[in-house]
This record gives sequence, C-alpha cells and structure tokens, in this order.
Amino acid sequence: MSMTVARFLSEELPTARELPMPPWLFAVIALVLFAFALGVTWSFRGTAQKYAPPTHGPAARRAAAEAKMAEAAADEAHWPDHPGHGHH
Repeated sequence: MSMTVARFLSEELPTARELPMPPWLFAVIALVLFAFALGVTWSFRGTAQKYAPPTHGPAARRAAAEAKMAEAAADEAHWPDHPGHGHH
C-alpha cells in the first residue's frame, strides 16, 4: 500500500472517542466496587465453622472430652447396693 493511500485512510478515520467521565473517576469506581466485594466476602467469615461436621473444630474436641468423661464414669466401680445395680 502506498503512503498516499495510507495517509488518506488515516485521515478518513474518525478521531478517538472521548471518555464519558474523567479517567480518575474510573479508578474511584473500581476501588468502590472492590471494597464492596471485600465487604460481601468478609460477611461470610466463620460460615464454614458454623456448618462444619462435628468431627472438626472446638465442638468436636468438646464432644470427645465429654465422651471420655462419660466412659470414665461408666467404668467406675458401683456398690452392690447402688439403686438399679443390685444383684438379683
């Protein structure tokens, strides 16, 4: 393509379009949207712990400790005249 045709085509092209707002406003909008997304994400903190099965977390440790205490209590010697445990 010759330089004359290239110059003619470049002159015929419309000029660059103006932005609908100043460039810094795009950055402000992006920061606000990211902050909003962070807030939504932050609102779900701890949700996994609320719905965790009992094999995970502090509730499981508490349940295991209670089961161990109950097992230890069941293993204690009973007196023969203890109600419900007498010899028949």
